[in-house]
Amino acid sequence: MNGTDTLVINTTNEAPSTLKHRELPELILKVYLTRGIIAIPMALITSFSNGLVMFLFLTDPKRCLRSSPSCLLVASLALVDFMVGGFLEPTDAYYSLAIAFGRQHSIGRKDLQSAAAYFLLCSMLLLLLITFDRYTAISRPIHYPHRITKRRVCISVVMVWIYCALLIIGIRQWGEKFRNEIFCVHVDVVVLVITVLFCNIVYLLRKQTSSLKRFSRSSDDIFVVRASERERKITMTLLLMLVIFLVCTMPWFIMMQIFDYCDICKKNWWIMKLLFILFQANCAFNPFLCTLRMPPYKTSVKLALLRFEFFRRCFRSTCPARQEYQLQRRDANCRNRGGRKGRLASSSSFVLPKAF
Repeated sequence: MNGTDTLVINTTNEAPSTLKHRELPELILKVYLTRGIIAIPMALITSFSNGLVMFLFLTDPKRCLRSSPSCLLVASLALVDFMVGGFLEPTDAYYSLAIAFGRQHSIGRKDLQSAAAYFLLCSMLLLLLITFDRYTAISRPIHYPHRITKRRVCISVVMVWIYCALLIIGIRQWGEKFRNEIFCVHVDVVVLVITVLFCNIVYLLRKQTSSLKRFSRSSDDIFVVRASERERKITMTLLLMLVIFLVCTMPWFIMMQIFDYCDICKKNWWIMKLLFILFQANCAFNPFLCTLRMPPYKTSVKLALLRFEFFRRCFRSTCPARQEYQLQRRDANCRNRGGRKGRLASSSSFVLPKAF
């Protein structure tokens, strides 16, 4: 009975007053027990996946990650997600399990909410920087190396962390009454700008790819087409990252915005508590679904795995078939280019006498 009384006292601020006193302990137990149990494996997966991305960036086995501004931005996002898995998710698991079993804890609810808001805002602003980086690379490829430099990217990342920290501190100190409005306006503006930029990126990619394939007539132009295809793969991978991030984050964020004005949301408050698990899932599986699929990181993973004898044997067994397939594709491309050159030469030999 003492544990039940403590549970009701500790969870007065966690559930709305629309719940009956009898329903409160059982519902609190189910919601927070589920959230606490899921947060434990999520913390392990998040720490491992984003730690792998950071390890590849720091070791850089291919010598191409640390010099790339895009990879630096992706590694910065992985660092934020790693902090979510290393600090926020274990704290959230302890907090949820303590509430579920009616134990005393020294973690403030507002402190946990402020930490979650800080990491979410940092992730959104870093995604904005990644989107702007891709937009510059696609729209102005000639000016891209001069506009997007490693020094400017480092300054931008540091400014994002400092700005988010100052914003959260300012809200806690002076803007507590308008904390939801201030935070939601920031996220809404960032989401709108990212969506507009990515729509322009997709349009420019389709336009550039079609024009390059249309005007490619010599063997030298094939390198331009391949470079364009490589940029397209990287951009589409980052677009997948954005879509997964929005799908995992927006349900919880939208419900948080309308919570104070929606009676149904207040009655089903536990849905918003469980939707936070999607935010944790995004941080956990985003490196596997998106980051490690990017060509520089994929090659770095292969080079890192080749240090182990087991993976070297696996690659040796699959290399002959892969090399044979690549040789067949190369021969087919050479025959196609040779046939196209022959057709161009025959057409020119037929037209030139008429001109003379």
